[in-house]
Amino acid sequence: MSRSRVRERARLRAPVETSDPAALAAYAGALRPVVTSLRTLTEDATAAPSKRVHSRAFLRRELLRGIRELEARIDAATTSAA
Repeated sequence: MSRSRVRERARLRAPVETSDPAALAAYAGALRPVVTSLRTLTEDATAAPSKRVHSRAFLRRELLRGIRELEARIDAATTSAA
């Protein structure tokens, strides 16, 4: 695994200060691009096959990647709140 991937995973799993409203707002703002990407991929995946932009394999891989990122970020916020 490359160093950039390791740093990215560490960043995603970094603790989130949920008691600080400003930190929580910044955290929520960082989630918006992930959700936007998932929405776009889902719209493409559910389009008629003739209107699809990406292949099913690409869409599946990217949707699962986005979901894993959300799970990691939620886990980071959950463990820091406990």
